[in-house]
Amino acid sequence: MRILLLSNTPFLPSTAGNRARIRHLVEHLVARGAEVAALLLPDLDRASWDEAGMRARLAHLEIVQPSLAERARRRVASALARPGGASGDDPFGIDDWCPPWFRERTARFAAEWQPDAVIVEYVFLSACLDDVRRAAPRALTVIDTHDVFHLRRDAYAAAGLAPRWFHTSYEEERRGLARADLILAIQEAEADTLRRMVPERTVLLVPPGRDVHPAPLERAEADRLLLVASHNDVNVEGLRWLVEQVWPGLRAARPSVRLAVCGTIDEKVRDLPPDIRLCGFVPELEEEYARARVVVNPVPGTTGVQLKTVEALCHGRPVVATRAGAGRLGREAGVVVAETATDFQAALVCLLDGDALWEGAARDAGAYAQVHFAAEAVFAPLLERLAHAQRREGGA
Repeated sequence: MRILLLSNTPFLPSTAGNRARIRHLVEHLVARGAEVAALLLPDLDRASWDEAGMRARLAHLEIVQPSLAERARRRVASALARPGGASGDDPFGIDDWCPPWFRERTARFAAEWQPDAVIVEYVFLSACLDDVRRAAPRALTVIDTHDVFHLRRDAYAAAGLAPRWFHTSYEEERRGLARADLILAIQEAEADTLRRMVPERTVLLVPPGRDVHPAPLERAEADRLLLVASHNDVNVEGLRWLVEQVWPGLRAARPSVRLAVCGTIDEKVRDLPPDIRLCGFVPELEEEYARARVVVNPVPGTTGVQLKTVEALCHGRPVVATRAGAGRLGREAGVVVAETATDFQAALVCLLDGDALWEGAARDAGAYAQVHFAAEAVFAPLLERLAHAQRREGGA
């Protein structure tokens, strides 16, 4: 089976949840015998990409570059762009981030390689699917949504922040979604929204999928907390709230408590209390999760699934989170939802003090993850659709 992946986001290094999702999907497909090729849009942080690691996993990797003339045109356009760029209040058009030269290269590659399926990461690259239909008409076209983008502006506003990155209107997002045969939703609530938006298309629920390996309970250190976060502004705001509103009371109740903060959030955070340690990006987090008693996710508002919460459960560690950080997860999954600073502090004290309570929550976390997030189960419906598309093409 040949699968072409189109993305503006690399999957290595896995410095954020979206990268981790793509990585686990690619690795699962390859492990099941698929040939996966990827065309990526270059970005300003390309120097930090692990291109060697991605090439080792893929049948083909290409970082698609514009021509010299196109690069010059883009520099001029950037100088004349509206103030604020991706931080501006006006929604983007659905195709604003999908340049014609990337579409052209996608069409040429699809015509040469004839993939069985094309998976687009994010709806804002969906314009490529129009070209794919002409170049490889029998290929199944798929959008892995990650998020519902017409809801992002309100989600950021609820957190007191201006919208960041890509956001668009309902009408534009629907136009992009309608280009695909199959749409992947990351959580049930978003699947319901997407089905209402494009009832004529098939929407498949594909939650975050990964290996589930609960860490031994005896590895956890008594007063050690863990926060894993990228430099997204909602993560920065969540850590600020935790430090200012929760930490003083928690330290008074548990003087020996300490917090390890892992991820690229360290790029935007300074001057933390001495018992909060910035670790930076940690490529493999197994040791950090094993040492943690509790994982915290204080994000104030978001759309999409909080993959950092899912990852904690897959390592068998309970989570204390805001409602935004927990999503629809609750105590049955080892997640305690705490909306106020007082409740957040109280939940942490209970899990730090009560061994029996903590052990039960940790076991619940691992058991829930095994049922709901294990890669084998999560990706099975998608693999079935891909295999059906291949059989259909082979019989055509």
